[in-house]
Amino acid sequence: MQRFEDCVCIAQARVIAGYKREPHICTIAYQPSTDQFLRLCIPFIQGRSPLLKRWRLFSFEATKDDMGNDTREESWNLSQILSVSTETFSDKQKARLHSRILSNYRYEAELNDQRDSIGLLVPIPETLKFTREHLSARRPDEAKELERAQMLQQKGIWYPNFKVRVRGCYMRDGQRCTFNKQLIAWDVYEALRLGGNRDPFASIDTYRNPYLIIGNLAAQRKAWVVVGVLSAPDGAIERHAIHQQLALV
Repeated sequence: MQRFEDCVCIAQARVIAGYKREPHICTIAYQPSTDQFLRLCIPFIQGRSPLLKRWRLFSFEATKDDMGNDTREESWNLSQILSVSTETFSDKQKARLHSRILSNYRYEAELNDQRDSIGLLVPIPETLKFTREHLSARRPDEAKELERAQMLQQKGIWYPNFKVRVRGCYMRDGQRCTFNKQLIAWDVYEALRLGGNRDPFASIDTYRNPYLIIGNLAAQRKAWVVVGVLSAPDGAIERHAIHQQLALV
């Protein structure tokens, strides 16, 4: 059993469940004291808000036992949440956290080489495009997603018959590179579920300095999805993410 103090929730995936696993929200946390990313699954109870919200400080106990096929270093099996702060971070505190997080920037190829399973992607803001693609039963991988959707719907949990993809460009070594990844961010899917005037993509389009929290899949270590979209303070990406990358060259 290991104890993790004062972690910050920075990204959460949509609610998901398996035939042998109860509904849960995969959560990405950052621990400033150790400058590390952590992954844990938070139980989801229908009709209740998630136990954690983004930018909340929390402490928990976890183990490396019973993780099944998930041997990723950053993944932990939650035993119990010890505390969740009700206080929110000030803008100045958030700015410091963004700076610390952005200082961990690596290109995806570097993340793969170092066997990291959580990282960042810094896009060119105006290139970000979000699309919804309906799942097809003709494709084996998407057929499984449709089966999962039916299973979750039977549990009373909204799970759409489409997936969201985010495309765009980023700069690497002075060259413009493209990316195309699935977006699984909880807040985006929650806005889509509620409908009405809550357009998550229009909201993200207002971010002047967006960056993406990405994570790989336990079964496909070189397959990456976007777990969250954050907005950095002006200048933070240049001072910390880009500076960090240049220092690695």
